[in-house]
Amino acid sequence: MTLIATEGMYHRVAAGGTFPILSAPTDNIVMLSDQHIQNLISEPKQIVEKDPARGYREEHRQRRSDLQLERVSDGNACFSVFIRQNLTFIENFSVGLRYRTGNPTVPIVTLIRYNGPHGEFSTHPDQHYAQPHVHRVTEVEMSSGSAHPQEKHRALTTRYSTFEECLRAFFADTNVENYSDYFPDLDQGRLFNGYS
Repeated sequence: MTLIATEGMYHRVAAGGTFPILSAPTDNIVMLSDQHIQNLISEPKQIVEKDPARGYREEHRQRRSDLQLERVSDGNACFSVFIRQNLTFIENFSVGLRYRTGNPTVPIVTLIRYNGPHGEFSTHPDQHYAQPHVHRVTEVEMSSGSAHPQEKHRALTTRYSTFEECLRAFFADTNVENYSDYFPDLDQGRLFNGYS
């Protein structure tokens, strides 16, 4: 793997372009700084593939969809999205953004995950299982070897309470520009839910 350093960040050079992936190459562990994580989450993206192409599939008592995204700036298809909603407890849902690092040791990092109320009993003082919340992977988690947001790093939110509101907030926060081409029903609720 060829690495180059620019402006304090490391980049992997491979066929198809230069891909920012590392803030420090140590022991072949992928390291993303908190700022780099935020940049990846917020950079403009476009959906290039949806599975299934229309609607959702039912699997493991959930309705599901998976998306492949590319960067608007260079067309690099290095992101994916998972969408899950429980079929019997519809407030229990999860929507997450994954980043393909290009590193075989840690090929995928889940950058951020939006959850509805899980419904389970929580011993945490914030009772986050009973409320919508967002998990974001951190630099500290990455340095300890985790490529997924941990339960302890979460933020309660009032920005959404339904699955559809969650999708709108997620697509806005992750800067997915063409989501309405694949989820046209989401825009119908905007006028009635205070979105512009």
